[in-house]
Amino acid sequence: MRLPEIAERLRTLAVDLNCEELNQLANEIGRRPSGTRAPPTSAAMTDQLREEIRAFAAANPEMSQAEIGAQFNVNPGRVSETLKGKRT
Repeated sequence: MRLPEIAERLRTLAVDLNCEELNQLANEIGRRPSGTRAPPTSAAMTDQLREEIRAFAAANPEMSQAEIGAQFNVNPGRVSETLKGKRT
């Protein structure tokens, strides 16, 4: 059985056995909301930014992807994807 099925069974038993504790236990099984996420630290990737990165990389072939990423406030992985034409 999966957790939602177990919770439903506990609720059924709570009614059948007139036991509120089983209902409370069923309520404890559910997922809790996740905490807040950290704010984004890099620029959002746009078509214009992709073109700027490609042009900059072509004009500066000696620069690493990490250096290009720092120049544009973008993760080096996004620079790699941009230069390879992925995630357009």
